[in-house]
Amino acid sequence: MRETKSSWQPMTNPTKHFRPGLVVNAFPAALGFTLLGLVLWRNSEKIGEVFRHWLDLRLLGLGLLIYQVSLFITFSRWYMLVRVVEPCLKLRASIVLGFIGNLFSLVIPGPAGGDFIKAAYLLRMHIKQTQAVASMLIDRIIGLLGLFVLAAGAGGLAWGVATPDVRKLIVAAWVALGLGVLLLAGIFTQVLTRSFPGLGGEGHGRLTLIMSELKAVSTTYRSRLDVVLAGLGLSVFGHALNVLAFFLVGKMLFPAGMTTTLAQHYLMVPLILFSTVVPLPFGALGLSEGVSDQLLRMVGHPGGALAMMGFRVLAYGCGLSAACVYLTNQGEVRALSASAPHRIDQKRVGESDGGEDQDLSQHVETSRSRRNAGEGLAVGR
Repeated sequence: MRETKSSWQPMTNPTKHFRPGLVVNAFPAALGFTLLGLVLWRNSEKIGEVFRHWLDLRLLGLGLLIYQVSLFITFSRWYMLVRVVEPCLKLRASIVLGFIGNLFSLVIPGPAGGDFIKAAYLLRMHIKQTQAVASMLIDRIIGLLGLFVLAAGAGGLAWGVATPDVRKLIVAAWVALGLGVLLLAGIFTQVLTRSFPGLGGEGHGRLTLIMSELKAVSTTYRSRLDVVLAGLGLSVFGHALNVLAFFLVGKMLFPAGMTTTLAQHYLMVPLILFSTVVPLPFGALGLSEGVSDQLLRMVGHPGGALAMMGFRVLAYGCGLSAACVYLTNQGEVRALSASAPHRIDQKRVGESDGGEDQDLSQHVETSRSRRNAGEGLAVGR
């Protein structure tokens, strides 16, 4: 009898592929919580002292309201900048996108998650990718520059009474402001691309991409410096409100022991808030508390780390409202998230710069699509 080979084969378990992205995302989260645990351990006695007395929750509520107003100012700033390239964008859509971006920035390291959703939304409105990126890039630059303007201005007023260590910080704020202004001037004058034409040439390198984005910022906003200056003014005002909210939280935590003045807060807190730009989850959790403790100690604050923790309560409180907005528009956001990579890749492969002018039928169709996309989000209807 002929032997036949059995067709049966032992069942094998599917191979589980290692995902390095999970490790990459988990590491900053672990680092942030480790730093926070270290700060809590070092300030355990102060935390006990704070909760042994009555907390004036009215100050917390007022701080929460002020912080929320500052967020609306930030959303309005981006709306104003986008309107330069797309007048059809609705204010309610920019507010919804702002809330969602704020929620993502509280959880995801860095603000890229929120910007990703904004970019997808603008691309759906048939805005060129370069212009969409330019609106977000100039918004980030203006936001950081507003912090330095606030710190440098407060430092100039406080120079006469500042200690030598504080004066070093004031000088650092002035230097940062000067570099920020030079950067903005260099972008608008296209110094790098004019001096090194090869940097702005064809290619797919990261440096080439950055230079093309900076050139798009210059092309888009160089003729609208009034909007840029207005955005800078809104940035300074919004950060000033955040400093006031920070001060109120400190007064709530240390009603009798805090001698640090509001003016000293306007010098130190912008530098503390700058540390939240570091790409760690939850707004550089742990790192900013340590920075706050070191800086505010220089002006006699009884607990800078605890004050920063209290300030985070305001951020997370407003994050709850952002979560509600996200859940209300969850389907829309998921559609944008799913379509964003396709849209961005499609724009990079075949972005039709070969002709800024469109014929009449294309222009009508594009305008209709933009109006429909501008009214797509549910909130505010």
